[in-house]
Amino acid sequence: MDRSTQIPPAPRIEAPEVQEPQKPKDIPSALAPIVEPQQVLEPSDGRYSGDGVKAAAALPERPPVSQNEVTKKKVATDSRPAPTASAAKPAAPTVSKTPPAEPSKEARGLPVAWVIQCGSFGQQSNADNLVQRLRKGGYKAYSEPLKRGDRTLYRVLVGPALSRERAEALQAEINRRFSLKSILSRFEG
Repeated sequence: MDRSTQIPPAPRIEAPEVQEPQKPKDIPSALAPIVEPQQVLEPSDGRYSGDGVKAAAALPERPPVSQNEVTKKKVATDSRPAPTASAAKPAAPTVSKTPPAEPSKEARGLPVAWVIQCGSFGQQSNADNLVQRLRKGGYKAYSEPLKRGDRTLYRVLVGPALSRERAEALQAEINRRFSLKSILSRFEG
């Protein structure tokens, strides 16, 4: 090694000895089927022959059943009323006077969600303070600006919650813990 340049000499590279592959002994070929002998169990009721196949004489003789008999049995056991000629006609749509149940998705196909408005402030610092208090309490709080004429208000919201019941429970809990009078409204994301 030359100590003045600190570059080591080139390594000696020798070709390794390559041995021919050898077929292992006592291992069957992967192409050969593996067939293991299976033990045939004999039931004690005597309906089977000794070689594991059902004895034909032990089975009771059954007459063939036609398709009509199968259909009759199915109709007899079906508890639904048989269709009538009037059922073939489409029924006129009925108009309900009661409002429909609240849909689970809005017109855009997004799930309906709810938020709790905990406050509305003219100064962003006041909104930020309430957001921090709510977050320390473990709630998903955030603020958003809202233009009202020439003024900007900062709403403090918690949520969204996907069910109205969950949102109402959160609202009651927040009102109690933070002495607020919050408002429940639909989330508009």
